[in-house]
Amino acid sequence: MTRLKYTTKHLDFLKTGYLTMKVYDLTKAFNKHFRLKKTATAIGSALKKHKIRCGREHRDRLIDWRRLNTPGQELFIAKNYPGKSILEMTKLFNLRFKTARTQGQIKSFVKNHGIVSGRTGCFEKGHESWNKGTKGLVAANKTSFKKGRVPANIKPIGHERICHKYGFILIKINEKNPYTVAKTRYKHKHVYIWEQENGPVPNSMVVAFKDSDKTNCEPDNLMLISRAELLRLNRFGYKNMPAELKPSVLGMVKLMVKTHKKERKLTEGVRNGKR
Repeated sequence: MTRLKYTTKHLDFLKTGYLTMKVYDLTKAFNKHFRLKKTATAIGSALKKHKIRCGREHRDRLIDWRRLNTPGQELFIAKNYPGKSILEMTKLFNLRFKTARTQGQIKSFVKNHGIVSGRTGCFEKGHESWNKGTKGLVAANKTSFKKGRVPANIKPIGHERICHKYGFILIKINEKNPYTVAKTRYKHKHVYIWEQENGPVPNSMVVAFKDSDKTNCEPDNLMLISRAELLRLNRFGYKNMPAELKPSVLGMVKLMVKTHKKERKLTEGVRNGKR
């Protein structure tokens, strides 16, 4: 679209019209007179660029066409808002004027016009709480739990379930939960069984399955390996290998890890000047 170059006739029309019209009406008159399709934003920019003023004080300017409330409605809000909440004021306003104003619109109006309700949101001195004299939030009733009552859905010690994220079997044991401080906790069944036979698992070791079946927690199917060995087994795709090859791969991985440790120790000795 070609940018309009305002002529003397254009500017004279704007200067004369702006004295009695707002920008929206001035735009319509300007387009009709000169057979153009200018927007109100474009006309507003032209007025500002050419320093054309309407000659009215801000308080005396014509009411904007987008004004939401009438003077009577604004006076109603100013008189009735003190002591009320936004919700109460909105309901009262809509009931009085048969409108559908939202709480956001009423809230914006009172904020923009500096109208306050006088409410602080604090309890007044001498106010009594509605639940005074009760223990907790509310008093006990016929549906409240009685002391010593055991919930119907509580699981007994030894209850098992499948971990949906990793597929391991979890078993409920009589051991303090270090995370929730509960008296019982769920633990990986294969780790629990191995520890019953051999004691706690060292920090650098993990309990793994010889046949890669996470649900086979028989003691003879469990093995204690280092994290370095587990890393290499995963890299070789140990769990997807044929059963007859797994013992050989496991032995090879153990030898690789052991060799790597010795080579690393020799290298560190040479760096430190030791033979």
